[in-house]
Amino acid sequence: MSEKYIIGVDGSEQSRVALAWGLARATERGASVELLHVADDSFLSESVAFLSEAQQASQQMLQTECEYAKSLGFTGEVSGTAVVGHPIAEVEEASKRADLLVLGAHQGGRLAGSFFGTRAVKVAAVAHCPVAVVPETDPAPNAGIVVGIDGSEAARHAIAYAAKEASRRRLPLIAVYAWMPPLTPGLEYLWSEELVESQRTAAEEAIAIGTAGLASEYPDLEVRREIVQAPPVAALVQAAEGAEMLVVGSRGRGGISRLLLGSVSHGVLQALPCPTVVTRG
Repeated sequence: MSEKYIIGVDGSEQSRVALAWGLARATERGASVELLHVADDSFLSESVAFLSEAQQASQQMLQTECEYAKSLGFTGEVSGTAVVGHPIAEVEEASKRADLLVLGAHQGGRLAGSFFGTRAVKVAAVAHCPVAVVPETDPAPNAGIVVGIDGSEAARHAIAYAAKEASRRRLPLIAVYAWMPPLTPGLEYLWSEELVESQRTAAEEAIAIGTAGLASEYPDLEVRREIVQAPPVAALVQAAEGAEMLVVGSRGRGGISRLLLGSVSHGVLQALPCPTVVTRG
């Protein structure tokens, strides 16, 4: 059974960057594509006339974006869904029928249906499938796929996803483990070189465990392991500058986006050094 990608569209330049990225990926995978436009009803009158006009506008927008998708040369299966409703709720429901949800990357949008930018963080927190948030970037030649490792169950899902992607694309996998010594005001003097070295050793063990088994599963995969003494978000953003993709794990779905998405996932979605995929636990 082929994969299905849902791509959010709103007619903006940022949305079309994500659309082109999603279509290119769908071509590689032989996946079907569903374009989704949500007209936000938060500020609309509840009258039947207003809602009907909003639905017609949403369908017109969707038709325009379907035609644009075809103009890019995509020859696969494309369907479309135009709805009026709450963007986060509608996208969460749509994610139940997708293998990947693709969103553009910008803060807000010029149209009422935009659910990108800060809303992408909320979508990533509640989605039922992996979410890709795509900024306009140019990957460096032979750029790799970066994944964050921290020993958690969420990170294990991210590693599995990233390794599969890197193997498919024949790109190096760059596994990043970031650590910082605990900083307690007034107690910095307790941190000796021996204790810092023990932290480094623990980091080396964690990244070794996190990448264990990849060599046997993907014999031709090049795995680079990087241990960085820096805050996790800063380390991942720097490592992913010019990368093909950054993959981070999510703790799961829930109503408080930052807490349940995780501070690291939340942080990288605010910075977006490259197309970033948030995997599901």
